[in-house]
Order: sequence, then structure tokens, then C-alpha cells
Amino acid sequence: MSRLRSQILALSITALGLGSVSWIATGCGEIEAVERWPSGAALLADTRSLDRLLEQVTRLEGTPLARRAERLRAELPDCPIVEGRAESGRISDIWPALSCATGSADLNGLEQARDGWDIALSVPVAGDHGLGTLSVEASGDIELELQLPRAAAEGLASLALPGGKAAGSTELSASETLIHARVRPRGGLDLAALVPANSQGARLFQLKSELFAGLVLDGVWEIATYLPEEGQAMPRTALALNFSNRAAAIAAMEDFIGNLQKSWPVARTFFRLGEADGACLLDLAIMPGLAPCYVATDRALVVGWNPASLRKALDGQGGERDGLGDSSGAIIHLDRFADADRILSASLQTEANARPTRYPWKRISAKATPDASGFRLVLQFESGRGT
Repeated sequence: MSRLRSQILALSITALGLGSVSWIATGCGEIEAVERWPSGAALLADTRSLDRLLEQVTRLEGTPLARRAERLRAELPDCPIVEGRAESGRISDIWPALSCATGSADLNGLEQARDGWDIALSVPVAGDHGLGTLSVEASGDIELELQLPRAAAEGLASLALPGGKAAGSTELSASETLIHARVRPRGGLDLAALVPANSQGARLFQLKSELFAGLVLDGVWEIATYLPEEGQAMPRTALALNFSNRAAAIAAMEDFIGNLQKSWPVARTFFRLGEADGACLLDLAIMPGLAPCYVATDRALVVGWNPASLRKALDGQGGERDGLGDSSGAIIHLDRFADADRILSASLQTEANARPTRYPWKRISAKATPDASGFRLVLQFESGRGT
């Protein structure tokens, strides 16, 4: 996998919930209903389905993950059901310990959870236990359901885990997206609370402003990363922050820009997009292509990596709105990554891979909902072979 593609994938994982945190888990009323979980991490799986899952991963040719999956396939025990345990609690330590299932009593809870699924996994999460259940279709489609205990919603993870109120319709264009996510966090959007008061970030960017303290925002954030334009070295990216009061949101953003100008020698440039007014900091060139701009629409502050990012994000295209609906969730379009890698490689005059990575899935979607004692996250890996 090329360095460029690795960077895009890392950004994807970040957008998908600030959230690779999410993949280890769940906690809900259903978790409490089953028998106690084994200590550490544990896995119980239909061997044929696990082999099918590993075969999908081997298609990520040239990656360490694919090589590891190939080795694991060769080492799978010859029995219908396998189990694995890791007292360390790390999923990576389960694989060397795979063996034929013994039917031991301490895995009864995991066996109950696996009913109707191919694979069940329990792991320690935030002093509790989480559960993941997974099924692999013959087409290559995968459904993964994760349950996270409420205690998992701490720090940055709190921004990815939703409350009971719907996130509402999307603000940003759904066309040409690599990543598109929209979330109404359970605790709202208090970004400043996540930044230590005396940290470098707080000093440089004045993150204790009203804007970042969540005083003028209504709690919904949305991010979209788009295919880069030909000749450009970065994908176009935009962030939308819904507000509760437009005038207050604009005042807070302008105050934030004023504070930035005290720390950085940058000039404010007026910017307009349609009926939406805003500003750019065109000389804040601390990263490739960075010339951040914002505009205030009727319901959100929209911040772009540069003017082109804003124009793309607010072009009104994307009839299906990326399938996000009004739920908190995210979508990664893996079938567009090859085009992104080609454009970025050409822009940076980097030799593209002779054999670009072919992803076994064309799209990954995630939807998250809260329940009585935690959070439920459902991920769909769509291979495209079943359509």
C-alpha cells in the first residue's frame, strides 16, 4: 500500500467515528442478560466463516494485514468451531491461541451471543466488557454489530458516540466523497473540554473560545473528504458545525479568527459562496494546500481546508445524500481510493504502485445508536458482488 493511500485510509478511520475505538465493542442491556464474560479477550467462531473473513483480508495485497491473514488461514485448526483467549485483553494476542472449541462453561455467554452470527468476540472496554458479533456472507458482504458500554464515551471517543436525538439531514455534498460522517454526540460538542487549559493547542489556537466551548453550537458535527482535484496534493475536506444561533456563531468564529491572528501572522480575507458570507486565511500555509475558509449557511458554520473544499462541500450535489439519513453514522467509499491515490501521486510526482491495492469491499457504512446501558454500532462492509 502506498504512503498516500495509507494516509487516506488513516483519515477514513478517524472520520469513521474518531472511532477505531469503536471496533472493540459494546455494552447494553443485552450484554448484561447473558452469563458473565471470560476474563481478558475471547473469541468464538465458525471456522469456515472465519476462514472466509480472512480470505477477504488477504485481498489487501502487499499489506502487513494481508500477509498476517494468509498465515492465520494456514494455521486454522481443523474443526467446526474455534475459540481463542488472551488474558492480556488484546485482540492481537487471540490469534496465536486459536484452538478447537472445548465447550467450556466460561464461554457460555459468548456462545449465547453468537446465536445467529458466525463470530463473537468479547474484550475489556473501559473497566467493563464489550461485545462484537459478525457474519460473513458468501458474496463477501460483512455485517458487524458492536456494543459499547457507556463508560467508553470518554475523551475523543465521546465525539463519535451518539445521544438519543437524531443528527438531522446532512449539510455537505454527498458527491465524490471518500469519507462522509455526521454525528450528534451524546454529550454535545464541547471541544475545549478535551484540550488541557495550558496545552500548546490551547495557547496557539485559543480553543477556550465560546465557539469551541460549545456555547453557540447545537451539538452536531459533520465531515466530508472528497476526491482531490487534478493537480492538487490534498483531498478536499470540509467540516460543518450546526449552530443554535447564527449571529452568535458568526461572532464566535470571527472572535476565534481574531485570536488566531494574535498568534499567527495571517490576514483575514472576505469570502462569499452564494448567499453565505465568511472569511479565509489564505496565507496560513502550514500544510499542503491549506488556506482555511469558512462560511455561515442558514444552519451551520462550514469550514473548508481551502476555498475549493468549500465550493465542493456546498455544491448541492449528491441526490441520495450518501445514505446517512438523519442518524449518526459514517460512510467510506473504498472504491474511490484508487482514483484519489492516482491524483495525489501525479501531483506529488510520486510513482504510483504498479499494482494498486484492490479493496475487497467497495463501501463501509456505520450507524450508531444509544440504548439503556451503552451504545450499538452496526457496520456494513459491501463487496458489490451481491448486487
